[in-house]
Amino acid sequence: MNIVIIGAGNIAHCFGTLLKIHGHQILQVISRRKENAQALAETLHASATDDLLDINMEADIYLLAVSDAALPELNEELRLGKRIVLHTAGAVSLDAIRRISTHTGVMYPLQSIRKEVKNYPAIPLLLEASNDEVMRRLQSIAQSISSQIEIVSSEQRLQLHLGAVLCNNFTNHLIVRAKQFCEQKGLDFNLLQPIIRETFERLEKFAPETVQTGPAVRKDEATMAKHRALIQDQPHLQEIYRVMSDSIYEFYNA
Repeated sequence: MNIVIIGAGNIAHCFGTLLKIHGHQILQVISRRKENAQALAETLHASATDDLLDINMEADIYLLAVSDAALPELNEELRLGKRIVLHTAGAVSLDAIRRISTHTGVMYPLQSIRKEVKNYPAIPLLLEASNDEVMRRLQSIAQSISSQIEIVSSEQRLQLHLGAVLCNNFTNHLIVRAKQFCEQKGLDFNLLQPIIRETFERLEKFAPETVQTGPAVRKDEATMAKHRALIQDQPHLQEIYRVMSDSIYEFYNA
């Protein structure tokens, strides 16, 4: 298929690369910053512009790989008639682009993606479409770049987006705080790398609720008090520790 990509960030780089590898042609990249559009377009052998008025009208698919905040503006400015337009956001409804076209859809990658990482991991794609015709085309393009496809509603996609935030974004932030704590105490954070790997490798074999360990599960107040004392000068981290400990205890001792 011939595709126009609007956006030049992480998702635009990922989808652009995968689509090109799997035989699709990227006709054009559009971004507010022309240098970003040109950088991505060069790798995809496409044209580049920073002006929506110069959009190529000969594409089969228009992929809106932009931030959530940019979609309302595109919904006001862009008019593509019956051409197929897809957005890629997890927390934005399909209706958010209804004024752009009568043929709209969503292709949301349920994965943490960085454009700097060229060896992309497996990417489940969550699909939604305004009609059967769009869904057929959407499934065709999605199946060309992913082996895990799910058709979901806007509400279900938002729920899965929250799940992704809990297990990816929040978990990563906890690791950031652990690294910061180690650095403050003059400790080698790399000593924690094996337990971080083990934590996630276990989840490939066991349900997460069966492998929980730590003082909160057994309500080891003495150990938890010692931990809290270590961070008494960091009230925000103390609150995180308290909330997480309470949640763990309540889950296993309800």
